Amino acid sequence: VVSTQSTGAAEWGIFEVNLKRLSTSTSTVHTETSNMSYTVNSSGKYVISIAPEMWKMIMSRDGFAGIHPVPHYTVNAEGMYVIELTAEEWSIFQINLKKLSEVHTTTSDMSYTINSSGKYVISIAPDLWKMIMSR
Repeated sequence: VVSTQSTGAAEWGIFEVNLKRLSTSTSTVHTETSNMSYTVNSSGKYVISIAPEMWKMIMSRDGFAGIHPVPHYTVNAEGMYVIELTAEEWSIFQINLKKLSEVHTTTSDMSYTINSSGKYVISIAPDLWKMIMSR
């Protein structure tokens, strides 16, 4: 049984520091859940609406690599970032998103994902959980 906890980014930072104090290697898992939608307009462009949390992740991790210039965005009434991409740019963007969502676990004891609300969801093996809770 693995314990799972949802936490904010600041709490995650504190948690990482505490794990380092325990001399336990931390995970570099970065699996994001997508919070976006798209339509194809009459000119064949992909009109993509991206939630703020997802937008931050895409921007911080070079999610538009290979797309030049970086798409201009607008923010709609719901707070979603809206961009338009050509079919070729959409293909590149899909490849980039796949790379961003690949899981690369460096330890079998712990992993995390970032959910659509931007919270870190941490999965910790029972033995590591016991060690963390005992300190």
